Amino acid sequence: MFTSQDFVSGQNYDLKDVLIEVNKKQTPFVTFLMSKTVKATSPQVHWITEEIADSAVTLAEGGDAPAYVKDTLAPRDNYLEIFAATATVTNTAQYSKATGINDLLAHEVEKKTKAIKRRMENKFIHGTKGYSNGVYTTDGILAQIHPDHKVTGQLTADAFEEAIGKLYDAGVSDEILVFVPARIKKQLNELGNVEFYARDKFLGFDIEQYITVFGTVNFILCEELGNNKFFAVNPNYLEMPVLIPFHAQVEAVSGSKQSIYLETQAGVNLLNDKAAVSFEITE
Repeated sequence: MFTSQDFVSGQNYDLKDVLIEVNKKQTPFVTFLMSKTVKATSPQVHWITEEIADSAVTLAEGGDAPAYVKDTLAPRDNYLEIFAATATVTNTAQYSKATGINDLLAHEVEKKTKAIKRRMENKFIHGTKGYSNGVYTTDGILAQIHPDHKVTGQLTADAFEEAIGKLYDAGVSDEILVFVPARIKKQLNELGNVEFYARDKFLGFDIEQYITVFGTVNFILCEELGNNKFFAVNPNYLEMPVLIPFHAQVEAVSGSKQSIYLETQAGVNLLNDKAAVSFEITE
């Protein structure tokens, strides 16, 4: 139990494990990304996507070397967003006895951690990259998907298979996670074009495996997407770069109260923009 008696003013505490544990079912995308963390060295991260050209030829005996064909290199970047909150209680409240709560400050830290994780879930899905007046905002996964992999229209059996087929055509369908709201998942079940295979536990939340013509699809319920969107992604192409690990810092005493500052700076990278597909349902 994380209690205020453990704190020393000005000291930092690594709370990554706390961030992983809270709100698992409400924040499945962030919970998953916590298993894909990489160390960042600046608030802006860079990577390069590479598309291999059809440069190989069938050569005649004694033929000349084929002309050089350049592969396509595309630079990518993203900003890492700072997520923060402060847990504060008065000394009177802290030393009073609250029914069912042994340590009010620890309880506040847990609530603020949940709030941070919910904001991270929203930004890592819907965020838009930017920098202004010292504020970094990160691109969510939906913004990083290739335009050709953004599908809109009515949700039909053929449309769903066509969306998943885009991952197959891009050669990234060996592992597929579909983050989907419960109501859309119900619609997909009623289409009848996916065959239920198994239920399992994945990082603390439930997944359902279905068989499609393009491979095995793992469905994970994700309500942050709203009621008209879902996305499928190959998890091998996802990273969560972290510049500031999630930590708690005891603030200096200021009057008759106690405060804990919570902070992390992180983002999400889709390393191959064709390793995901989004679907927006229109009436």
